[in-house]
Amino acid sequence: MQRVSLKRMRSEESPYTLQTKMHVNEKIVDSHDANKMKEIHAKTTKLLFQAARSVSNNNIQPNRNKKTPVSSMVVLFGNGQIETAKGAEDLEDEFLWVRRKAKCCDRETYVQSDCTNCQKPLCEECGFSCTECGQFICNSCVTVFGSCDADHPICEKCSLFA
Repeated sequence: MQRVSLKRMRSEESPYTLQTKMHVNEKIVDSHDANKMKEIHAKTTKLLFQAARSVSNNNIQPNRNKKTPVSSMVVLFGNGQIETAKGAEDLEDEFLWVRRKAKCCDRETYVQSDCTNCQKPLCEECGFSCTECGQFICNSCVTVFGSCDADHPICEKCSLFA
């Protein structure tokens, strides 16, 4: 009778090689199929030439879903007063003129945004517009970066060049 070792064999002594798991997805399988790769190449070149023709014929469609930032539409004065920004009279954003509860002070406000400097939420009651660039800034940033008054609020970026 042959004696069987109770110990497990070392991998070098085993007649079997190590097995590893390998995830094979559809993309890997298709990359080895010549017909499938020809289809993908044909579709890609077709789309490229369509786009090139569109550009050469000036048929580029403007992006109509592009949202205008709120800071370019209104000017905040810090006391709840809102004024339409210069050049924004023709912009109509019906969502802007809906009162919602503000995150910063729990008031019903029209404008809700974040401070450019500290990303703190603000509304028209507790936010200002930078006099240089028009970005919204909060009360605390007006005192830190501005001239310590609400008459001439300046954001951090504009205070570097002032």
